[in-house]
Amino acid sequence: MDETMILMKQKFYESIEKREYKNNSAILSSEKYLNLISDVKNMKIKKTQTRDYWLAKHYDLITINGVETLIYPFNENNPNFKIYVLIDDMFDILNSVHKSIRHGGRDRMLFELNKKYKNITQADVKLYLNLRIPCQQKKKSQKKGIVVKPMVFNDFNSRCQIDLIDFQSQPDRDFKFICVYQDHLTKFCILKPLTSKRAEQVACVLLDIFCLFGAPASLQSDNGREFCNELINSLREMWPDLNIVHGKPRHSRSQGSVERANQDIENILTTWMQDNNTN
Repeated sequence: MDETMILMKQKFYESIEKREYKNNSAILSSEKYLNLISDVKNMKIKKTQTRDYWLAKHYDLITINGVETLIYPFNENNPNFKIYVLIDDMFDILNSVHKSIRHGGRDRMLFELNKKYKNITQADVKLYLNLRIPCQQKKKSQKKGIVVKPMVFNDFNSRCQIDLIDFQSQPDRDFKFICVYQDHLTKFCILKPLTSKRAEQVACVLLDIFCLFGAPASLQSDNGREFCNELINSLREMWPDLNIVHGKPRHSRSQGSVERANQDIENILTTWMQDNNTN
């Protein structure tokens, strides 16, 4: 674990120790965890008190790799058991899940965590994400006073957008650009690496995509020379119904959807490089 992650882990547990977390029943210290295991064992021998019935409803034991583990009871209505997490293990679990979903946000993390764990809350996930500097960089300042009329489409391939991400300052071997092709309705993206942004390469990428998915009813791009080119327009000879449109000059909002996808892709790549200490 590098120094940044060690510092982040330390800050995470310092926040957990604050008053708003101390009385949270979802937080299980080692002492509390062992006491619950003991109580569940006694409850299984004989239910004598109201709390024993409450324990039976919320807790059970299972042995995993020779270790007694506290779980949420499972039955026919709830076939997948969920593990109660010790506070000492919470940060590592959050970090592991966050990486496994490629640095997804709060809702995606909660969805994955809830498949396996019982007592990791939205507040814990939010605390973890607030400490991740690369993920915080994804947040955009809210712009006021801008009203954009949404484009509404009902079918896949009705309207698609294409744009290029320039990473000439940090190329990967001969590759210096990423072509981003996005379906406007589903936000499904196709990424293709390019060695240059010449129209010939862009046309080859589009030809490859069209042969897989078919040409869209409308293809939107900005006014770059790689898109405003006779070679690109010649694709209509093979797909006569293809309509190629271009956004307004120096008006990135007309390409808003794919521009946002570009930023997400750049953030994901940046975070991945930082996590793996590689360029």
